[in-house]
Amino acid sequence: MISVDQMKYFIEIVEQGSLNKAAQHLYISQPALTKQLGILEKSMKCKLLIRTPNGIKLTASGRYLYERSNIIISMINETINSIEGFSNKDVIKIGALPNLITYFLPKYVDKFKCMKHEVFIDAMSTNNELISSLNDNLFDIVFISDAIEKPDYVTIPLVVEPFFVVMSNKNYLAKFDEIDFFSIMKERLILYKDPCPIRAKIREHCNLMNLIPNIILELDETESVIKYVEQDLGITILPKMVIENITNPSILVREIKKFPIHRVVSAVIKKENSSVFLPMLL
Repeated sequence: MISVDQMKYFIEIVEQGSLNKAAQHLYISQPALTKQLGILEKSMKCKLLIRTPNGIKLTASGRYLYERSNIIISMINETINSIEGFSNKDVIKIGALPNLITYFLPKYVDKFKCMKHEVFIDAMSTNNELISSLNDNLFDIVFISDAIEKPDYVTIPLVVEPFFVVMSNKNYLAKFDEIDFFSIMKERLILYKDPCPIRAKIREHCNLMNLIPNIILELDETESVIKYVEQDLGITILPKMVIENITNPSILVREIKKFPIHRVVSAVIKKENSSVFLPMLL
């Protein structure tokens, strides 16, 4: 195992062209630097440098290590700079459910950027994870579905959207203009894998009606769900913002007219930050 300091020492030796010049530039003794080079070569189990009367010469292994070390040190420096930037008040840290990041969040990100804010975004699978991260100050604002009001937070409902049944155009249900929730639950269902707020919403709707869904497949990604539906292996239920982005001509959607299912997408912020974020959301 090699250390970051060893990589920095090695880069300096190569760029200075000699151990002596590198030691002076690093403000350490040449014997100490030579020792570190020996430890590095022992760790790598190969010769990295050849000393010549005109300075040092890289071996093939040494050239590779030099190039990779430069990339790694550059990434470390970039990471440190990015993390330090999070303490800047002009950086907004956003958390959201994966499908909201894909289909809903872009317009708000554009709005934040227009107001001269840098934006950091991360996805989490459940509402609870997002609220917990908000509480721990990992995020400034989170976007979730069907939020539960809590006293220390401000919840801003942004959109109420219906769910649709999604199927292959070869499915026998395609001939019906209206499909009820009871009928859908009897069909072969391809749903998101738990934990997932969309899945939780469907389960809640089933519980209200004392229904047991006929789930044949559980998947993580929307693209995977659509792919299996396209092959007519089953049908699925997706919210409006997702189905509006389906361009596959083999896929049909129908609104659930009888016993419909809806979700509310909301932004949640801490009360002390409400004066900052409310104008951006309205």
